[in-house]
Amino acid sequence: MDMTKLQLLPPIGGAIISIGLGTASALLGQLAIRTWIGITPSLIWVFIGSGIISAVLGHVFKLPKWWIPVNFAFPIAAYLSLSASIPSWVYLMCFLTLALVYWNAAGERVPLYLSNPTTWRALDNLTQQHSGAFLDLGCGLGGILFYLAKRHPQKLYVGIESAPLPFLFAKARQILTHQANVDIRYGDFWKQDFSAYSTIYAFLSPAPMARVFEKISQEMPKGGTFISNSFAVPEIQPKDIITLEDSRQTELLIWIF
Repeated sequence: MDMTKLQLLPPIGGAIISIGLGTASALLGQLAIRTWIGITPSLIWVFIGSGIISAVLGHVFKLPKWWIPVNFAFPIAAYLSLSASIPSWVYLMCFLTLALVYWNAAGERVPLYLSNPTTWRALDNLTQQHSGAFLDLGCGLGGILFYLAKRHPQKLYVGIESAPLPFLFAKARQILTHQANVDIRYGDFWKQDFSAYSTIYAFLSPAPMARVFEKISQEMPKGGTFISNSFAVPEIQPKDIITLEDSRQTELLIWIF
């Protein structure tokens, strides 16, 4: 198994694989104990073991820390739900909720990544001298935009999001806070004209980076800055790389056109 490729998976992909392997390992362990010792562990212990193995594998695959308890709890929750009389519509609602959040994970291979406050502050330092508009490709819940907009009310901060639930959350926040210099838009950023922005920020995945960079290099005005959180552009060296002092040692890769 190529661990390097597994570590590059989006979080939900790594979680699915680690939970699947954890469950399979626990069931094989139950079979081995029954065969060699003659004792059959109850299913609850099998699923607890599955949770432990899944959590360990999540750490090995370098999933974000908040996924580790999810990996542990998911097999146990699955066992409890199968043991209880839960209406089928509950499962449908859970599925629809996940689909509306991770809308881009299947087609674009871009899951929902949320930038942390350390990244917000670093972006503030990097862009405070930029006079033009700021664009966040796949803005998620809009945390970066609202943070920067409050600190620089004279500048425009635009976010584009195509996953329905994160967009609705960010849009509702824009409306409720009356943040005039934040513009949350629903849609496909591939159809967006990048020529109006002096700074473009992206926290996407390895999959679209070459195409994103090509579009930016064709459309961004001279002197514009592109900042990618964590993900490099194949065969294109950034002008600078800034490593942040957070738990995951986030890297901001910077290109200037």
